[in-house]
Amino acid sequence: MGDEGRVLSIPRVDMASPAAAVQLASGLSEIGFVQLDNHGTSPAAAQSLRSACDSFFALPDDHKQLTVNPDPLANRGWRSRGSEALRYSLGEASPPDLFESFNCGHDNRVAVVDPEPLISATRWPDAVPELRSAAQAWLSEMEQLSQRLDALVAECIGLDLIAMSNRGPDTMACIDYRPGPGGVEMTVDGQQRMGAHTDYTTFTILLADAVPGLQIVGADGAWVDVIAEPGSLLMNVGDLLAMLTNDLWPSTLHRVVPMSAGAAANRRSVAYFHYPNLDVVVEPLSSFVDDGRPSRYGPVSVEAHLRSKLGAPKNYAPATSGSTVAQRSV
Repeated sequence: MGDEGRVLSIPRVDMASPAAAVQLASGLSEIGFVQLDNHGTSPAAAQSLRSACDSFFALPDDHKQLTVNPDPLANRGWRSRGSEALRYSLGEASPPDLFESFNCGHDNRVAVVDPEPLISATRWPDAVPELRSAAQAWLSEMEQLSQRLDALVAECIGLDLIAMSNRGPDTMACIDYRPGPGGVEMTVDGQQRMGAHTDYTTFTILLADAVPGLQIVGADGAWVDVIAEPGSLLMNVGDLLAMLTNDLWPSTLHRVVPMSAGAAANRRSVAYFHYPNLDVVVEPLSSFVDDGRPSRYGPVSVEAHLRSKLGAPKNYAPATSGSTVAQRSV
């Protein structure tokens, strides 16, 4: 459990309410993290994806290996347990993380001419053909929900995110956490199932099992546990939205702890990472800058930020792009 043994009560946003934008702004300014209720996504689509992912992760490693894209910037296909350490994205060294994932994206956004590794085609597994259809169905659900959230965010910050996010490098990570044979999860000092990091996104939408494991840094700077309610989705601010709001909406620092720290033996999640288009340049909006809160960030393109952050954990090298956690302590 968290350092204080606390389970955090997450601010809620009722997506069916006329007050959704107000609820969103209030919740995100508090901790950068909200629970989405009445979000309108299909429970059947979520269950189909979870079932297909279970089948994929049960495959022998040599079958999963066939989906790997070796380019560290591609972020597509299987990522084996221990193949990255996300704390490097904060510029800090750490042991390898104890999760595996299958990453995919919107294949209709892949360029035929001048291919871009950040928007690569997915290598789907022949051994689990149902994963492709289930993942594409959930990707479609997430694309529609992201557009609704973009509209709410635009209402709050005065920037048309929909117009600048129609060809972004959106990615979905299907993540599996489980112990080794015999239910044992061996760790070394400082090792996590997923190391502390912020997301590199505008925002992230998370479908997660309602079990312990996920921790975020609360408003008081301490780690606290977050457990999703069944049927709900979680949303957190990413680096790019934190930059746009000059940290008024903080990019949520989060991690997934091992069993020895209170996590459930088996845990699954599906994270949808939503971005503006790669050529968009992000910096604090003038409405969030004044004499009492000077600009904390210089301009950076989405592509430059993402290239630095994505490559670092896989190459075990500190990221060079700016951190959004400098104003906070843990």
